[in-house]
Amino acid sequence: MHFIKTSLRCVQVALLAGVALTSTWASAASQCAGTQQDACASMAECTWVNGYVRKDGRSVASHCKTRAHKKSADQASSGAVKLSRSK
Repeated sequence: MHFIKTSLRCVQVALLAGVALTSTWASAASQCAGTQQDACASMAECTWVNGYVRKDGRSVASHCKTRAHKKSADQASSGAVKLSRSK
């Protein structure tokens, strides 16, 4: 019985952590979305993307978006391997 309670508690903690991370990401994304170019350039967490045409011919308008986060030194040296799909 103790094992089941401990397991359920671990699941609850993991779910709460996931919600916290998701809400942090969403708030950063919403800060950048819809921001004009000058304001976007002044925000450290945002970057401006000039408009372009995709390979499929669709146009993408210029917009402000959240900067990509680089891996920390700990993550890079952890030995984690990114798996790729073979064709």
